[in-house]
Amino acid sequence: MPTASASTAGAGSNSGDPGSEIGATTRRAGTTLRRSLLRALVLPIAAALLTGGVFGYRAAEKVVSSAYDQSLSNLANGIANRARVENGEVNITLSPEADALLRTDTVDSIYFRVRDDFGRIIAGDADLPPPEISRSDAAASSSAAPPATPASESATASGPRISFFDAHFRDQTIRGVRFHPIVDGHGIYVTVAETLGKRRAAIRDLLLGFGLAVFLVLAAIAAVVSYGITSGLASLDHLQSELAERSGEDLAPVDLNQVPLEIHALVRALNALLTRLQDAHTAQREFLQNAAHQLRTPLAGLQVQVELLRSQQTDQTVAENLRQSVKRVTRLANQLLALARAEGGQHLMANASSVDLAKLIDEMLDDWLRVADAKKIDFGMQRDLSTLAGDPTLLRELIANLVDNALKYTPAGGQVTLRCERVGDVVEIDVSDNGPGIPEHQRERVFERFHRLPDAPATGSGLGLAIARETVAGHRGSIAVVSTTDGEGTCVQVRLPAKPATASLANHSA
Repeated sequence: MPTASASTAGAGSNSGDPGSEIGATTRRAGTTLRRSLLRALVLPIAAALLTGGVFGYRAAEKVVSSAYDQSLSNLANGIANRARVENGEVNITLSPEADALLRTDTVDSIYFRVRDDFGRIIAGDADLPPPEISRSDAAASSSAAPPATPASESATASGPRISFFDAHFRDQTIRGVRFHPIVDGHGIYVTVAETLGKRRAAIRDLLLGFGLAVFLVLAAIAAVVSYGITSGLASLDHLQSELAERSGEDLAPVDLNQVPLEIHALVRALNALLTRLQDAHTAQREFLQNAAHQLRTPLAGLQVQVELLRSQQTDQTVAENLRQSVKRVTRLANQLLALARAEGGQHLMANASSVDLAKLIDEMLDDWLRVADAKKIDFGMQRDLSTLAGDPTLLRELIANLVDNALKYTPAGGQVTLRCERVGDVVEIDVSDNGPGIPEHQRERVFERFHRLPDAPATGSGLGLAIARETVAGHRGSIAVVSTTDGEGTCVQVRLPAKPATASLANHSA
């Protein structure tokens, strides 16, 4: 019980400034979550953009190169179409105006060259790369393979051979095309090249457009991500604000409809915790109210008896009533202290000592026999040597409460039996009687504090079985109310794990 009281007090005292500390902690956690989400999104987006940029640049370069290569090819075809064979030789007649028109370009410089199969320059720039074969090589080629050979016809049938190249010419980088058409059975080589100004400008414009599109996409993604993360975490901020504004007495569950599905499990666990705290708070409040009520009656009676004793000092009845009232108050106070100690069960086994249950029973036997003789109850007992590790005071209170209840509720002429023996690794304690018994639907409730059966014939505090349950739980055992073998009365069964006493425990017990 002190534990529950401390928890409630702590909850009440933390409803002020600590709430803001909790809120700050939640906000720090939310910021960390936001950064984690951003990092998780930035890396794949950056990788996708980098990959897209590489492929975009290559695609732009390919498109631009294909377009301008086709223009070069068309220009080379135009020059080849002007070739004529006169007197067995290929000639191209270009007027100065036609030559100027051929080379006209507002951005780039255009170069061309035409030669025959023997290396003779027919027109254009003689030093335009790639270099041509020498005249001696051309003559050797002529003697080995004249123009009218079947190979030339094969070349004609297969069409002109076209190839593109990159080179340096007159301190500039150029892109050129070279192909070999057949004119009236004579092969010629047509080479056309241009500088790269238009190509670079086109690629630059495409990349600028692509970069602007990427920038706009990034801006849109940043806006969507920022808004999405903020709106996604808004429910967590709302939950944090709601919990921070609560007082220590407000333990109502959180509405699941106000939180996203992804954190329903977390909120359910939180609600379960709040429910347990609410139950503990309610139980503590009821315990204090019931304890005050239980103490008020004997204390009031004690006060009356003291006043009567003062006025009638020779009346032995008043003195006996006073003794009984004092006994009831003392018994109730001891039970309250025992219950508070038993509820701290997690500390029992840490400070356990070796307890001889047979010795405890023998110490209380005379008192039980006097009560049994007064009510003409047949009290039977079977006890073996049973030693276990535990708290001797609480174990004494456990057995005393079970036997006292049996003697109290068993009518005159009845029977009460106590059995305590070790069976394997378990110590079994059974207290049975042939009294009125406990209805099956009440067998769990009788372990609640201050709960008494409606038709209970005897007076009592209602703490005996509550202390027994807490004591058994602290010793890692079990307790249950069952029917007797003949179906009459009540049997309370306790099962405690038996642990062999070590030398240190034995010494401590002695």
